[in-house]
Order: sequence, then C-alpha cells, then structure tokens
Amino acid sequence: MFISIPCPECGNEIQQPADRCPHCGRPGYYWNVIAVKDAAERATLERRYQAAKKEASSRKADAVLQDFENALADSQAVIARSQSEVLRLANSHRQLYATYYQLIEAGVRLPEGDQWDVLRELADTVLFPGYKKEMRFAALSMDGVGLSNYGTCSIVFRDEMISHRASVFEENSALFMEKRKIKISRDTKLPKGFRATWDERAKLCVAKLSGKIDSATRPVEYSGLLLRQGATSEDDEFVEVHIWGPMTVLTMERVIVTSPKAHHRAIITKAIKAKLAKHNVKVN
Repeated sequence: MFISIPCPECGNEIQQPADRCPHCGRPGYYWNVIAVKDAAERATLERRYQAAKKEASSRKADAVLQDFENALADSQAVIARSQSEVLRLANSHRQLYATYYQLIEAGVRLPEGDQWDVLRELADTVLFPGYKKEMRFAALSMDGVGLSNYGTCSIVFRDEMISHRASVFEENSALFMEKRKIKISRDTKLPKGFRATWDERAKLCVAKLSGKIDSATRPVEYSGLLLRQGATSEDDEFVEVHIWGPMTVLTMERVIVTSPKAHHRAIITKAIKAKLAKHNVKVN
C-alpha cells in the first residue's frame, strides 16, 4: 500500500512514488530556472533593460514606463483551457495537468502531424535539452485572462506554487526560434537576454515593450500591451511562462470564464464553480 506525507512547503499530500510534490513541485532542480540564472544571460537582459529605460526617458515616457514596471509585480501565469479540462482537474487533486509530450507518450493523444508540431518540438529540444517533457507553458497576464485561442477558461496559478520553478520568455518560443532561424546543432547558440527568472519578469517585459509606451499611455492599457489576443494562436502576442513540473487543482488560484457569449459564460461557470469551490479556487 502506498503511503503519503505532507509537503513541508505547501502542506498538501505527496503520495509514493512521487519524487516531488505534485502540487507545488518542491523539492527538485528546475533546469529552466537554472538556465536563466546564467551570468551572461542576466547581464545581457540587464543591458536591454537599461537601454529601454534610457530610450523611454529621452521621450519623456520614463514615469509611465516605471508605473508599468511596478504594475508588472502583480502579473500572473495563466493557461487557457477548455471547460472539460478544467472539470477534469477539478474532480480531484490527484488529477495532473499533463504536458503535450506526456500525453503522446502515454498514448492518450496523437500528434497533429502538421508543421507546427515539428516547429514546437525543435524549439523545445533546443530550449529544454533533456527535460522538455517537464515543461508546462503559460502566458503572463495582468488581468488574469489568458490566450482565448486555447480555451474559454483562463486558469490563474498561485504565485507561491510556481514562482520557484517558473521562468519567462520574450514571446512564443517556437516562433522566436523560427524568426531567428535557430537550428539544432552540436553547439546551438541561443541569443541571450530574452528570458528571465520569475522575480525578474518585469525587467524582461520592460525590455520588450518599452517602445509601445509613451507619456500618454494609461494604466488601463497595460494588460493589452502585455498580452494581445490574435486571430490565431500564431498571431497571439505575449510573454511566455515556462513552468517545470506537475500542477493540479491545488496549484490554481482562480478561473476566469472568457466565452464571448453571456449565456455560455453562465453555463460554464455553473458547471465548474461548485467543484472548484471545494479546492478554494474562485471562479469569475
């Protein structure tokens, strides 16, 4: 019979044979975070950040840019998924949010077989050598709304459950690789300064988005600058969040239903609210 112990960090149940807490991911080594802590990586990001602030100052946009940076302290990792996926996760804290590669390996999903699959796998192999199966992808959001092309339910994750194992990336990493024609080789050179630790996510966002901010930019516009919904997933503009390891309903803070039709929102909200309430997850 399997035994279980409480996680010393988040207090939730860990069952054998897990080698880390399935809810907050502790303990463990998070290689995506280790990679972005590289000295050269951080130094290059710092140069981009300082250059962005200097340029904004020359346009008298520095005060607004600083306000934008301050607001980013409250940004969160969000994954948009279908109602059925949220319901599955809400059924039990033993239901895990699986990665694409884990689903393929388990035989419960088939690859799409299109060019996007090829591009995604190549990008992941370069960015996450040897550990791409562990990575979950989210978007950075200031209002809790995720990328609607992936589903009508935006799952907002608790900072205390992911901050220690999350890193951020300039944009959709697969498209980043394609734009820069980065290929797999024995010595693949990745451009530095385009990723950061969770605690330095504001620096990356300032470096990326300062050119879109001027002295007339209002706080109400900030969330739309950080995440812009596209007609297709390839048109989405966002900062990508990479989260190492398992996640469950206990990793969630809240769910925002984003269906464009009010009656659809009401139906979905009613279906998931009671189940999520049992795990102290709010629904908006």
